[in-house]
Amino acid sequence: MSERTGQTIAVPVYMRSGPGIQHPAAATLPPVTPFTVLMEMAPWLHIHCDLGEGYLHQNFATLDPIEDWAVSFALEIVRTGKARNFLNLRSGPGTHFDRIVVLAPETPLEIQSQEGVWLKVSAEGVVGYVHSDFVVLDPLPTPTIPPGTNPPPQLPVDIRPGEENLQPPAHEMLTAPVGSDTTTRSVARIWNRFGGLFQELSQQLRIDPGVAVAVFLIESGGEGFGSDGRLKIRFENHVFRNYWGKLNPDRFAQHFRHDSPRTWENHFWRPHPDGEWLSFHGNQAKEWEVFNFARTLDDTAAKMCISMGGPQIMGFNHATTGFESVHQMFDAFAQGNRGQIIGFFRFVQGGTPNSQRLVALQTLDFEKFASLYNGPGQAARYAGLIQGAYERFRQLRG
Repeated sequence: MSERTGQTIAVPVYMRSGPGIQHPAAATLPPVTPFTVLMEMAPWLHIHCDLGEGYLHQNFATLDPIEDWAVSFALEIVRTGKARNFLNLRSGPGTHFDRIVVLAPETPLEIQSQEGVWLKVSAEGVVGYVHSDFVVLDPLPTPTIPPGTNPPPQLPVDIRPGEENLQPPAHEMLTAPVGSDTTTRSVARIWNRFGGLFQELSQQLRIDPGVAVAVFLIESGGEGFGSDGRLKIRFENHVFRNYWGKLNPDRFAQHFRHDSPRTWENHFWRPHPDGEWLSFHGNQAKEWEVFNFARTLDDTAAKMCISMGGPQIMGFNHATTGFESVHQMFDAFAQGNRGQIIGFFRFVQGGTPNSQRLVALQTLDFEKFASLYNGPGQAARYAGLIQGAYERFRQLRG
């Protein structure tokens, strides 16, 4: 394997004395500081740079492209590759899963996700799993922005408390015509609550504020908090398995269950190892029950594994959203809608001025955005929903 190099993201970040936020900062690295990776201790990198050695969270790093399949999952773009030799495409991530088909050498692959040393790929219209040792990645594409567009400024890292100045001016309020459908009425409601801040941040990123309205509507109905006033969340069993369950497989299996290989489906949990399996998605009180239980096992891992607030951003994206820790993100999102909205715009911008999410929204490429924001599995469906809401917004604004 080639020596791995990279740079920090485009804001100052801490390099710590050990692999964890409990370790003190050894130095503050300026934006885009180059470094060499000495060792990977996911999710931390042991690095060397001009300011010495230390530990950097991988979410604060942009790794240079090398012929290594793992690089694709540290970046926010969809990767492609080819079969190195004849390659078994299997129904699950392991040799004990059935072989679906044997792929010929040089068969094009679209990489959807990673589980250990196994890659979930789409090949010739068939989805399955292949071993990463037998995949050659294509070169990373170069991000592009529309002609004549300059990179927008980096959004501020600080989030002001309070809920004032979220609304648009009175003359920019929207009124849904009598008899409008639910989507149109919801678009007007969300804009009239948050349009002022949407407009301010959209201008900085040079995107249409209607795309923010559309995303908040599709992700959460535009409501960042449940009827009980608590932060709206969704706990993901399969993500908790990656952050905690793999190290505690027996305990995880006693309390959590999900489909395999479609790990994002059929989530169940139970508070007692011999109790009845309970479903919880779609009910905020139940989401909080399983989340609070998971916090007793590992508070950090539990917060990593929930999508939060109006934009429903996963906790493991805390660094890209501008926070040093998932705890900071959780607290900011729980304080009010302002933190959630600013967090969403920072996540869209990403760690570089020309992130793929940002370019997709600047060009109104909703399918590309949905594949990056929601995952490629249902990109077309989410893109259609976002586009429909966006078009309602444009109609209301005339």
